[in-house]
Amino acid sequence: MPRPNLIRSETHPYHITSRCNNKEFFPIPLDDVWTIMMKLLERLHRDHGLAIHAFVLMGNHFHLLCHTPRANIDECMHLFMRQTSLEINRRNSSQNHLWGGRYRWSLIEAQRYYYQVYRYIYQNPLRAKIVTKVEDYPFSTLMKSPPFPLHSSLSFSFGGAEGEKLWLNEKYDEEDLNLIKLGLKKSQFSVDKRKLKALNKLSFPPEGGKGT
Repeated sequence: MPRPNLIRSETHPYHITSRCNNKEFFPIPLDDVWTIMMKLLERLHRDHGLAIHAFVLMGNHFHLLCHTPRANIDECMHLFMRQTSLEINRRNSSQNHLWGGRYRWSLIEAQRYYYQVYRYIYQNPLRAKIVTKVEDYPFSTLMKSPPFPLHSSLSFSFGGAEGEKLWLNEKYDEEDLNLIKLGLKKSQFSVDKRKLKALNKLSFPPEGGKGT
């Protein structure tokens, strides 16, 4: 399948993900990978205007939710993928390909989709059965204060009401999860009209609406 033409947006967020080559785990400790990636994201925020909403690092991949006020997602991700590969390989004394291919992206244009992708990202460690609550996973901007401001379309901070934590931990059933995964495979996140009613039944964050 040919790679879709990149959509450059100044306003709508992207879901970005990439996995290590052959689905292998990162060759250095996750603590070190996290430090490398946080420094690079800080640089991209400072020098290229990247606005980060959420970031979760897993054993062999990452999930990034961000938007680009300068409509330069390709520039930002080219630097991120290249520099993370160079630095991780340098620390591992390796010249192997770190990433299994180009990053995958999906543009999220509707607020109701954004809510579900936001929760989907933070629930990755939950689905992998690494933790039983999203707030227990250490390699996440939900719990570790990053060296850059977080930009989110959600009006609450994680340290707020207990209901917010409950919402973030509210698990998807298999059908709903597949719905979100299918949406993220598209260059513009969307749900089949016949399935839209099912997505609209999913819960939204406290004080959050379904949006457009």
